[in-house]
Amino acid sequence: MLIIGEKINTSIKDVKEAVLVRNESLIENLAQNQKLGGADYLEVNSGLRVSPEEEAADLEWMVPLIQRATGLPLCIDTAHGLVLERALRLHHGKAIINSISGDIDRWKEILPVAKQFGCDLIALPSDRKGIPSTVTERIKVAERIIEGVAKEGIVASRLYFDPLVLPISSNTQNGLLFINTLKEIKRLFPEVRTVSGLSNISFGLPKRTLINQSFLVLSLEAGLDAAILNPMDKNLMALVHSTEAFLNKDPFCLRYIEAFRNGKLG
Repeated sequence: MLIIGEKINTSIKDVKEAVLVRNESLIENLAQNQKLGGADYLEVNSGLRVSPEEEAADLEWMVPLIQRATGLPLCIDTAHGLVLERALRLHHGKAIINSISGDIDRWKEILPVAKQFGCDLIALPSDRKGIPSTVTERIKVAERIIEGVAKEGIVASRLYFDPLVLPISSNTQNGLLFINTLKEIKRLFPEVRTVSGLSNISFGLPKRTLINQSFLVLSLEAGLDAAILNPMDKNLMALVHSTEAFLNKDPFCLRYIEAFRNGKLG
Protein backbone atom coordinates (compact mmCIF):
# COMPACT_ATOMS: atom_id res chain seq x y z
CA MET A 1 0.00 0.00 0.00
CA LEU A 2 1.15 3.51 -0.84
CA ILE A 3 1.11 5.66 2.29
CA ILE A 4 0.40 9.39 1.95
CA GLY A 5 1.11 11.31 5.15
CA GLU A 6 -1.76 13.62 6.04
CA LYS A 7 -0.35 15.87 8.75
CA ILE A 8 0.94 18.92 6.83
CA ASN A 9 -2.41 20.60 6.50
CA THR A 10 -3.29 24.11 7.66
CA SER A 11 -6.63 22.89 8.98
CA ILE A 12 -4.46 21.63 11.88
CA LYS A 13 -3.91 24.53 14.29
CA ASP A 14 -0.17 24.03 14.91
CA VAL A 15 0.53 23.65 11.20
CA LYS A 16 -1.48 26.74 10.34
CA GLU A 17 0.45 28.81 12.88
CA ALA A 18 3.78 27.43 11.68
CA VAL A 19 3.01 28.30 8.07
CA LEU A 20 1.86 31.81 8.96
CA VAL A 21 5.13 32.62 10.78
CA ARG A 22 7.30 30.45 8.49
CA ASN A 23 8.41 28.13 11.29
CA GLU A 24 10.73 25.86 9.33
CA SER A 25 11.67 23.52 12.18
CA LEU A 26 8.09 22.51 12.98
CA ILE A 27 7.28 21.69 9.35
CA GLU A 28 10.60 19.89 8.85
CA ASN A 29 10.11 17.77 11.99
CA LEU A 30 6.56 16.91 11.00
CA ALA A 31 7.71 15.87 7.54
CA GLN A 32 10.65 13.83 8.83
CA ASN A 33 8.58 12.04 11.46
CA GLN A 34 6.01 11.04 8.84
CA LYS A 35 8.79 9.67 6.65
CA LEU A 36 10.19 7.70 9.60
CA GLY A 37 6.69 6.34 10.21
CA GLY A 38 6.57 4.89 6.70
CA ALA A 39 5.14 7.58 4.41
CA ASP A 40 5.85 7.25 0.68
CA TYR A 41 4.31 10.65 -0.14
CA LEU A 42 3.47 13.66 1.99
CA GLU A 43 0.30 15.63 1.42
CA VAL A 44 0.65 19.41 1.50
CA ASN A 45 -2.42 21.59 1.95
CA SER A 46 -2.74 25.31 2.64
CA GLY A 47 -6.34 25.53 1.50
CA LEU A 48 -7.57 27.71 4.36
CA ARG A 49 -6.11 30.74 2.68
CA VAL A 50 -8.72 33.11 1.22
CA SER A 51 -6.37 34.40 -1.48
CA PRO A 52 -4.87 32.05 -4.11
CA GLU A 53 -1.80 34.30 -4.07
CA GLU A 54 -1.29 33.60 -0.35
CA GLU A 55 -1.89 29.89 -0.87
CA ALA A 56 0.68 29.83 -3.69
CA ALA A 57 3.23 31.65 -1.51
CA ASP A 58 2.68 29.10 1.28
CA LEU A 59 3.23 26.17 -1.06
CA GLU A 60 6.27 27.79 -2.65
CA TRP A 61 7.73 27.96 0.85
CA MET A 62 6.68 24.47 1.95
CA VAL A 63 7.42 22.37 -1.14
CA PRO A 64 11.21 22.85 -1.24
CA LEU A 65 11.43 22.88 2.56
CA ILE A 66 9.70 19.50 2.91
CA GLN A 67 11.55 17.89 0.03
CA ARG A 68 14.93 19.04 1.34
CA ALA A 69 14.04 17.58 4.74
CA THR A 70 12.77 14.21 3.46
CA GLY A 71 13.48 13.62 -0.23
CA LEU A 72 9.88 12.43 -0.61
CA PRO A 73 7.51 13.37 -3.42
CA LEU A 74 4.39 15.31 -2.49
CA CYS A 75 0.65 15.08 -2.90
CA ILE A 76 -0.43 18.67 -3.49
CA ASP A 77 -3.97 19.51 -2.45
CA THR A 78 -5.34 22.68 -4.05
CA ALA A 79 -8.34 23.74 -6.10
CA HIS A 80 -6.42 26.36 -8.11
CA GLY A 81 -4.48 25.60 -11.29
CA LEU A 82 -2.17 28.59 -10.97
CA VAL A 83 -1.35 27.71 -7.35
CA LEU A 84 -0.63 24.15 -8.44
CA GLU A 85 1.65 25.26 -11.27
CA ARG A 86 3.71 27.51 -9.01
CA ALA A 87 4.13 24.71 -6.47
CA LEU A 88 5.08 22.11 -9.09
CA ARG A 89 7.78 24.33 -10.58
CA LEU A 90 9.66 23.79 -7.32
CA HIS A 91 8.84 20.09 -6.95
CA HIS A 92 11.25 17.23 -7.70
CA GLY A 93 9.92 13.87 -8.82
CA LYS A 94 6.38 12.78 -9.70
CA ALA A 95 3.74 14.58 -7.67
CA ILE A 96 0.16 13.54 -7.05
CA ILE A 97 -2.56 16.18 -7.49
CA ASN A 98 -5.48 16.12 -5.07
CA SER A 99 -7.94 16.32 -6.80
CA ILE A 100 -10.33 16.39 -9.75
CA SER A 101 -13.99 15.33 -9.86
CA GLY A 102 -16.79 14.95 -12.37
CA ASP A 103 -17.07 18.75 -12.52
CA ILE A 104 -15.49 19.21 -15.95
CA ASP A 105 -15.19 23.00 -15.64
CA ARG A 106 -12.48 22.51 -12.99
CA TRP A 107 -10.44 20.40 -15.38
CA LYS A 108 -9.57 23.47 -17.47
CA GLU A 109 -7.30 24.62 -14.65
CA ILE A 110 -5.94 21.31 -13.40
CA LEU A 111 -5.44 18.96 -16.37
CA PRO A 112 -3.05 21.14 -18.40
CA VAL A 113 -0.83 21.45 -15.33
CA ALA A 114 -1.00 17.71 -14.69
CA LYS A 115 0.06 17.04 -18.29
CA GLN A 116 2.83 19.63 -18.19
CA PHE A 117 4.43 18.17 -15.07
CA GLY A 118 3.54 14.50 -15.57
CA CYS A 119 1.55 14.19 -12.34
CA ASP A 120 -0.79 11.48 -11.17
CA LEU A 121 -4.29 12.57 -10.16
CA ILE A 122 -6.70 11.71 -7.38
CA ALA A 123 -10.22 11.59 -8.85
CA LEU A 124 -13.47 11.85 -6.92
CA PRO A 125 -16.64 10.25 -8.37
CA SER A 126 -18.75 13.30 -7.50
CA ASP A 127 -20.00 16.19 -9.60
CA ARG A 128 -21.91 19.47 -9.33
CA LYS A 129 -24.89 17.60 -7.91
CA GLY A 130 -22.78 16.43 -5.00
CA ILE A 131 -21.74 12.96 -3.84
CA PRO A 132 -23.85 10.20 -5.40
CA SER A 133 -25.69 8.01 -2.93
CA THR A 134 -25.38 4.70 -4.80
CA VAL A 135 -22.57 2.57 -6.21
CA THR A 136 -24.10 2.73 -9.69
CA GLU A 137 -24.16 6.52 -9.73
CA ARG A 138 -20.58 6.79 -8.49
CA ILE A 139 -19.42 4.36 -11.17
CA LYS A 140 -21.14 6.44 -13.86
CA VAL A 141 -19.22 9.52 -12.73
CA ALA A 142 -15.99 7.51 -12.66
CA GLU A 143 -16.62 6.39 -16.26
CA ARG A 144 -17.12 10.00 -17.33
CA ILE A 145 -13.89 11.02 -15.67
CA ILE A 146 -11.87 8.21 -17.29
CA GLU A 147 -13.32 8.99 -20.73
CA GLY A 148 -12.88 12.74 -20.26
CA VAL A 149 -9.26 12.71 -19.16
CA ALA A 150 -8.41 10.25 -21.95
CA LYS A 151 -9.58 12.86 -24.46
CA GLU A 152 -7.10 15.24 -22.82
CA GLY A 153 -4.26 12.77 -23.24
CA ILE A 154 -4.14 11.42 -19.68
CA VAL A 155 -4.26 7.63 -19.41
CA ALA A 156 -6.34 5.89 -16.76
CA SER A 157 -3.27 4.39 -15.07
CA ARG A 158 -2.40 7.89 -13.81
CA LEU A 159 -5.63 8.09 -11.82
CA TYR A 160 -6.20 7.24 -8.16
CA PHE A 161 -9.95 6.98 -7.59
CA ASP A 162 -11.25 7.87 -4.14
CA PRO A 163 -14.57 5.99 -3.73
CA LEU A 164 -15.59 8.69 -1.20
CA VAL A 165 -16.11 7.85 2.42
CA LEU A 166 -18.81 9.49 4.54
CA PRO A 167 -19.27 9.05 8.32
CA ILE A 168 -21.08 5.96 9.49
CA SER A 169 -22.39 8.07 12.37
CA SER A 170 -24.77 9.78 9.94
CA ASN A 171 -25.68 6.63 7.99
CA THR A 172 -24.47 3.15 8.89
CA GLN A 173 -24.66 2.18 5.20
CA ASN A 174 -21.81 4.57 4.33
CA GLY A 175 -19.04 2.11 5.12
CA LEU A 176 -20.52 -0.62 2.95
CA LEU A 177 -21.24 1.90 0.19
CA PHE A 178 -17.54 2.78 0.15
CA ILE A 179 -16.37 -0.85 0.13
CA ASN A 180 -18.80 -1.86 -2.62
CA THR A 181 -17.84 1.16 -4.74
CA LEU A 182 -14.17 0.30 -4.27
CA LYS A 183 -14.74 -3.29 -5.39
CA GLU A 184 -16.65 -2.16 -8.49
CA ILE A 185 -13.93 0.32 -9.45
CA LYS A 186 -11.32 -2.43 -9.16
CA ARG A 187 -13.47 -4.84 -11.19
CA LEU A 188 -14.50 -2.47 -13.97
CA PHE A 189 -11.35 -0.35 -14.27
CA PRO A 190 -8.37 -2.56 -13.38
CA GLU A 191 -5.94 -0.03 -14.85
CA VAL A 192 -6.75 2.66 -12.27
CA ARG A 193 -5.58 2.72 -8.66
CA THR A 194 -7.60 3.60 -5.59
CA VAL A 195 -7.02 5.84 -2.58
CA SER A 196 -8.88 7.04 0.48
CA GLY A 197 -8.49 9.02 3.65
CA LEU A 198 -9.42 7.10 6.79
CA SER A 199 -10.55 9.56 9.41
CA ASN A 200 -13.86 10.69 7.90
CA ILE A 201 -15.44 7.27 8.40
CA SER A 202 -15.41 7.70 12.19
CA PHE A 203 -16.41 11.36 12.46
CA GLY A 204 -18.76 11.99 15.39
CA LEU A 205 -18.04 8.69 17.16
CA PRO A 206 -16.11 7.87 20.33
CA LYS A 207 -12.93 5.77 20.19
CA ARG A 208 -12.49 6.72 16.55
CA THR A 209 -9.26 4.74 16.22
CA LEU A 210 -11.19 1.46 16.48
CA ILE A 211 -13.44 2.40 13.56
CA ASN A 212 -10.50 3.65 11.49
CA GLN A 213 -8.59 0.42 12.03
CA SER A 214 -11.54 -1.77 11.04
CA PHE A 215 -12.11 0.39 7.97
CA LEU A 216 -8.46 0.08 6.95
CA VAL A 217 -8.48 -3.72 7.15
CA LEU A 218 -11.69 -4.06 5.13
CA SER A 219 -10.47 -1.54 2.54
CA LEU A 220 -7.18 -3.37 2.07
CA GLU A 221 -9.05 -6.64 1.58
CA ALA A 222 -11.28 -4.93 -1.02
CA GLY A 223 -8.21 -3.79 -2.98
CA LEU A 224 -7.35 -0.27 -1.76
CA ASP A 225 -3.99 0.76 -3.25
CA ALA A 226 -3.17 3.91 -1.25
CA ALA A 227 -4.29 5.64 1.92
CA ILE A 228 -4.05 9.18 3.23
CA LEU A 229 -3.41 8.68 6.95
CA ASN A 230 -1.23 9.51 9.92
CA PRO A 231 1.94 7.41 9.48
CA MET A 232 3.11 8.46 12.95
CA ASP A 233 0.34 6.27 14.40
CA LYS A 234 2.36 3.11 15.11
CA ASN A 235 -0.68 0.94 15.76
CA LEU A 236 -2.27 1.93 12.46
CA MET A 237 0.93 1.34 10.50
CA ALA A 238 1.42 -2.01 12.25
CA LEU A 239 -2.05 -2.94 11.06
CA VAL A 240 -1.07 -2.06 7.48
CA HIS A 241 1.94 -4.39 7.67
CA SER A 242 0.08 -7.29 9.31
CA THR A 243 -2.93 -7.06 7.00
CA GLU A 244 -0.79 -6.92 3.85
CA ALA A 245 1.10 -10.00 5.04
CA PHE A 246 -2.19 -11.84 5.67
CA LEU A 247 -3.58 -10.87 2.24
CA ASN A 248 -0.50 -12.11 0.35
CA LYS A 249 0.48 -8.55 -0.55
CA ASP A 250 3.84 -8.88 1.20
CA PRO A 251 5.87 -11.72 -0.37
CA PHE A 252 7.45 -13.92 2.31
CA CYS A 253 6.28 -11.33 4.89
CA LEU A 254 9.49 -9.41 4.26
CA ARG A 255 8.06 -5.94 4.93
CA TYR A 256 6.38 -7.22 8.09
CA ILE A 257 9.64 -8.68 9.36
CA GLU A 258 11.54 -5.51 8.46
CA ALA A 259 8.96 -3.42 10.33
CA PHE A 260 9.40 -5.65 13.38
CA ARG A 261 13.18 -5.32 13.28
CA ASN A 262 12.84 -1.54 13.02
CA GLY A 263 10.50 -1.37 16.00
CA LYS A 264 7.50 -0.31 13.92
CA LEU A 265 4.95 -2.89 15.04
CA GLY A 266 3.76 -0.97 18.06
